[in-house]
Amino acid sequence: MIVPPRTVAFYLDANHYLGATGRGFAWSDDFGVVVLAPPTSRRLPRTWLELARWCLIPGRPNAGSEQWSAVRRWLAVERPDITTIVSYSDPVAGHTGALYRAAGWLWAPTWHRLRPPPTGQGAWSDGEMQAPKDRWVDCLRPDATRAAVLTVNDAAILRAHPEWSWVEPTMRRGRIVRGTGGADYASFARTDTP
Repeated sequence: MIVPPRTVAFYLDANHYLGATGRGFAWSDDFGVVVLAPPTSRRLPRTWLELARWCLIPGRPNAGSEQWSAVRRWLAVERPDITTIVSYSDPVAGHTGALYRAAGWLWAPTWHRLRPPPTGQGAWSDGEMQAPKDRWVDCLRPDATRAAVLTVNDAAILRAHPEWSWVEPTMRRGRIVRGTGGADYASFARTDTP
């Protein structure tokens, strides 16, 4: 099930809006493809991985939750050094984060998402502006650094919306106890934009 990313490049090029990536390693199964890699942000600890691509075969109910459960079990055994998986969904591309929520991930907004900078998000290529993304995390194990990394450093935002602050989840037997952790995405979604 674990393969080099080049072996799933054809599938990602054909089915994922970002196409293939050569970073990290890929998980391929009957549900689709997951690519995990070291985080691109230098602010994220090396004990974290970034979900660089998640591409499911259409028409399979609960495929994402089932696939992520299998990936999570594999990580628990084969990569005990990894504490956190981080990923980003793109609202502009129609990604609401429903897949992450269904698989038990927690919303961990960046300050860019809560308060877009006046200069915009910058251009990655050809002057194309980037919209802010939603950040999601799956907490595999306790991590003393997670709260410091994920807490938005903007007192005005947190004063106005304390429900958008990161709350370190309570974990029991390697799983998050329901109803704890993360930030309140439902509150954010109701406001549409901060």
